[in-house]
Amino acid sequence: MESALHSVAVQTLIIVVISALFDALWRWPRAYHPLTLIRYLSETMAGRVCPKGRDPRSQHLISGTLGASLLILPFAILLANLISLAEYPWFFEALILLTLLDFGHDRTYFKQVIRALAGRKKMLARDRAAQFMARDTSRLSDIGIAKACIEALLLRFYYLYCGVLFWFIFVGPVTALCYRLLVLISWQWHPKRPGFALFAKPARLVARLMAIPAFIFGLLTIAIVTNPVRAAQGFVKSSAGDLTSRLLAAFGCAMGFKLGGPAIYHGITYRHLRVGGSREVRFSDMTYSYRAVLRAMTLFISMCVLLLLSLWKLA
Repeated sequence: MESALHSVAVQTLIIVVISALFDALWRWPRAYHPLTLIRYLSETMAGRVCPKGRDPRSQHLISGTLGASLLILPFAILLANLISLAEYPWFFEALILLTLLDFGHDRTYFKQVIRALAGRKKMLARDRAAQFMARDTSRLSDIGIAKACIEALLLRFYYLYCGVLFWFIFVGPVTALCYRLLVLISWQWHPKRPGFALFAKPARLVARLMAIPAFIFGLLTIAIVTNPVRAAQGFVKSSAGDLTSRLLAAFGCAMGFKLGGPAIYHGITYRHLRVGGSREVRFSDMTYSYRAVLRAMTLFISMCVLLLLSLWKLA
């Protein structure tokens, strides 16, 4: 038993299971969460180094690259040295994963939106929805709020849950930290914010490339817990070619409703293609989608546990 506890695979398994349980049962207050500090620093950094619209394209890209690097590398180097010098590195690795795996807040906001819409409190629903998405919610209808929340919850499951766990298990806590901070910065410097399209491009591009493996595993779990055949058809036959739309199309087709369509960011309407099923979203679909994501989370954790147990047996 003692030799098993010294195995890297077993230690990683214990850390992943405990972190998943904490994410399911406990909420780290946003005001005291370490990632809140990074959000503040990234916003302050953008205010100082983001070039003006008249500046050349190369200056925007260079500033965005250097700004993201200055926000990520010091934390990554500091934590890498701390883990390497610690007598019990698993303790700091567990603390890092507990910090990075903060998908629970988004699920809480999603449930608050469901309760607000059920009580016909549209203003409250719009306010809660705005807490975990970048788009403007002030003019959304009840169905628009439901559709936007389903899209946001699904994409955050891919990025914040599957992505963080994938990089933590396969590479380690420092890489998972870099990935999570890249995602945070790319969302904080949203490309649809005025003047941020080029400035945010380096961080957004790297974050999306790093998220691709998580998309694959996350899509597999979503397909299994919903409808594998229809999910595959939706992904392959999507009328929109970008990866995000295909992920939405797979889920929408599996669940039977449409996703995508027009979205408002900072007062500007972006007309995305509608993808997915044949009917419009209904209020009840929020509950069904939430349960589907919970099943996918359970399946994803189960897959991680089986993988780590297999690595331990092979070692």
